[in-house]
Amino acid sequence: MYTRSRVVSSGLGASPASRPTRDPRGPYGRHGELGPLEDRRQGLEAAPESPSRESIVHAGQRHTSAYTLIAPNVNRRNQIQRIAEQELANLEKWKEQNRAKPVHLVPRRLGGSQSETEVRQKQQLQLMQSKYQQKLKREESVRIKKEAEEAELQKMKAIQREKSNKLEEKKRLQENLRREAFREHQQYKTTEFLSKLNVESPDRSACQSAVCGPQSSTWARIWAYRDSLRAEENRKLQKMKDEQHQKSELLELKRQQQEEERAKVQQTEHRRVNNAFLDRLQGKSQPGGLEQSGGCWNMNSGNSWSMLGNDSKRKNFVTTGRPAQRAVVVEITMNLMGHLSRILLEIYPAVSS
Repeated sequence: MYTRSRVVSSGLGASPASRPTRDPRGPYGRHGELGPLEDRRQGLEAAPESPSRESIVHAGQRHTSAYTLIAPNVNRRNQIQRIAEQELANLEKWKEQNRAKPVHLVPRRLGGSQSETEVRQKQQLQLMQSKYQQKLKREESVRIKKEAEEAELQKMKAIQREKSNKLEEKKRLQENLRREAFREHQQYKTTEFLSKLNVESPDRSACQSAVCGPQSSTWARIWAYRDSLRAEENRKLQKMKDEQHQKSELLELKRQQQEEERAKVQQTEHRRVNNAFLDRLQGKSQPGGLEQSGGCWNMNSGNSWSMLGNDSKRKNFVTTGRPAQRAVVVEITMNLMGHLSRILLEIYPAVSS
């Protein structure tokens, strides 16, 4: 709050008000030759003689060597103190408002519904069994830990086993490839050597015929062995082809049987639907319907004449109407049968044939 300002005009020509007052003390705040008692006495004597200096000090300015000390602003200080007191009062008021309230509980009897004797017996039993319970807990924890370790070990073993199987499979494939490459190379070299032998001059072959007799027999055996291998491969290939042909024939036969069964089922279903339609038409054409003659028409069953039972009863039921109605029914039935037969022939020509 204190500010220092440098005095600019501090010379011989300066005014007495702006000239700094010399401090009788030294540069370190002590009198040159006076003691503390003399200093106090001198201050008391100088107090009534210099009222203007005291008023200047109370005014807020005091000159010390080349600096001017300014007192703090009294109004601002009072305002800050008033704000601080108000905030403290608000804090105390807030604490009073937010103070923890007393807890009011309904008085009840502690201990539950058990008596003291039962509780003590239960505590005694728990105390006696505590050692065994702790032992069981330790054993259970050890067992769970061992099971977890065993599961982890089995998992690692499975991973390693899978890796070893993959490695063995890779080695086997590499060995097969190597053998195949070696066999092809050997066949190529053998064929090349035989071709060289075949293009040799006949006189040389004639000259060496006696010497190369065992060698020629060896080559004959080699060729015979190769022919036998080729024949064996052809036989295996033919056998595989025959098996595939038999399998295809069996599949074709099975497919034909399924197609025939499906056609039969579909034909039966069409016949059932047609019969049901004709029965419904016959029932509508009669004046009393099916109830007049005691018939029971069921569309869900395979036979729509459940109460009539056989074809003779059905024929009797159809012929019991009036002659005109019977003729109309027969004509409509024949027309519908003709239309249905044409539709069936157009949709399922193979089934009808």
